[in-house]
Parts: sequence; C-alpha cells; structure tokens
Amino acid sequence: MKKSKIILASLLLASALGSSSAFASPALTIQINGSVAAPPGVHTAKGQVMVPIRWAAEQLGARSVEWDPKTQTVSIETNEAYDAFEKLSSYVQGLTSQNRRKEDEIWPLPENAKKIAVPHLPLRPLTLNLENQPFEKKKPITLSVNHQPYAVYDIEIHNGHIYVLADWIQQVFKAEVTYDKMANKLSIESPNRDEIETQIKMIEEALIPATPEEAMKLWGRGEQTRSGALQYAALSPELRKKAMERVKNYGWVTGGSSPWVGPITVKEEKKLSDTAVEYTVTYPEITSSGSTTGLEKFIVEKRTVNGKEGWFITELLLASSYYSIIPADPANHASSLYDNL
Repeated sequence: MKKSKIILASLLLASALGSSSAFASPALTIQINGSVAAPPGVHTAKGQVMVPIRWAAEQLGARSVEWDPKTQTVSIETNEAYDAFEKLSSYVQGLTSQNRRKEDEIWPLPENAKKIAVPHLPLRPLTLNLENQPFEKKKPITLSVNHQPYAVYDIEIHNGHIYVLADWIQQVFKAEVTYDKMANKLSIESPNRDEIETQIKMIEEALIPATPEEAMKLWGRGEQTRSGALQYAALSPELRKKAMERVKNYGWVTGGSSPWVGPITVKEEKKLSDTAVEYTVTYPEITSSGSTTGLEKFIVEKRTVNGKEGWFITELLLASSYYSIIPADPANHASSLYDNL
C-alpha cells in the first residue's frame, strides 16, 4: 500500500508539471574571454559542443581563414599570441625535468636555469572525435594551421558553415576551452600575449650562458629534449634572426621522436681567443633498431646582448638539419670531419 502511494504521488507530480521545462537542460551559452557570444548554429552532439570554425578563428584573432572546396581544406593563419604560446611551451618542455634515466643522459641545466619558476600551462585530455565513431567510416576535412595539416573527423556542414568539436579550438588556437555540461556553458579563454611575452623574457634572461660550456650544453639539451626554444636561447642575435624563419614553421619543436639525440660527448674544445671557443661534439642518433653517430661543430663567443654579457653560439659550422633550427655553414663538409672520429 505504501509503495502504491509513492507511485501515485510521482504520477501526480509529473501531471502537475505538464510540459514545464523545470528539469530541461538550460540553453547553451558561450563566453569568449569573459564576454557572452552567440554564433549561429552552435549545438551539442553526444555531449560535446560543435562550433563554426570560421567564427571561432575570427573571434580568436586569426590573420586569415580560407576554404578550398577542391582539396576540402580549411587554412588558418594564427596571430602573434599563438606564436608566443608555442615558444613558451617549447621552453617549458626543455626546462621541465625528465625522468631520472633521461636526465642522467642529457646535458644538465645551468644553475641559474634551475631557479626558473617554470609556468604551468593548462593541459587536459582533448576529445577531438565524437564517441563511438570509427575513423574508417568518416571522411576527414583537412585543417591546415600555419601550414601544419590536421585530418579532422566529425566535421558538420550546415548552411555553408563548417562546424568542428570545441576541443579543436584548444588544439588549433592554444585557447583554454572548458564545457560545463550541467550549466550547458562553453568557456573559451585565448592566450594572453603580454603575459606570455613577460614569462619568455624572464626565462631568456635567466638562461643567458655565463660560460662557453653553458652555451654548448644549452644547445645540446635543446636537441635532446626537442626544444627549439632552448636552442634559440643559445644563439647570438644574428643567428636568432635566421632561426625564426624555421621555428615558426615547426612550432618551436626540433627533431622528431626517432631518431633522437643520446648522450653528447665533447670531442674537441679549441680556444680561439679569450672571447671565442670552438666545439666539436658527437652523439648517438638512436632508433628502436640501433644508432648511428651524429657530429656537430660550432663557435661560441662572448657577447653583450640587450645590455647583458654572456656566451652565445655565433657560427654553426656543422650540424644535422634534422636537429638544428638553423642551417650549418655550407662551406664546411661533413666528410673531412667524420674522418677524424
């Protein structure tokens, strides 16, 4: 009898509510950098938010957005905040301690660098595809960001607008994207360029090599941790200008997952003057199936940069283009150097 009363009460409550939306999900709202936005056609799909990619790109300051229907490619050129974030991320990668075994094999950081308060970059697992949708049944559209292509699945096209999962906004623009399912609210925070540039300046000042050996090891650690930013910090202003042409196209990442640079050995250290030292170093280029020997040769000089004195690489005489963020001097040939190994 008691159970019947409970059921009856529930039915009466449901009847009283009728078509009330008291328990319906709230309308989807979007905030970009704290301001409420209302782009056309934004909706949820399987608990994830789909947003128009052109609208998102324009809101986040992209230089350009183009669509090529023949190649099914969306091409986006990002802004300076994106470039700065990529550079800062590269510094964080190179400055963050690796696992103990890895740290034993790579060049240590200079003492001043160990005191750097490495910024915490917001990271979370990204959901870049709708759940339970096998890749082989989908046709991707290419999303090209600064000439770096991504195959994007779960694309929707409505009324001439291309919609992608909101997490792609984080992947593409380095924005912090959060979705509150209970409140049905999507929040997007773009990188703050001024804050990032301030962090980069503090890091680069702390990284100024106090000795030629520190410059040499800073460059080497950049190769070993795939941090183009650490390599950049070891260069003279003239070489930094050359490096900028390359690092932007590779997102401040140097080398690849295989082969990777193993422990570095100084084969020769030649003092050219009181303010110049020439180094020749070797290292194993390691793959899962074995390794070969890599060789580099460069000159480190004492220079004053931005009013601060330090040691910087001024000439890269020999280096693998795979690991280097600048090309080596073409006048030097690897054959004669390898003969002396």
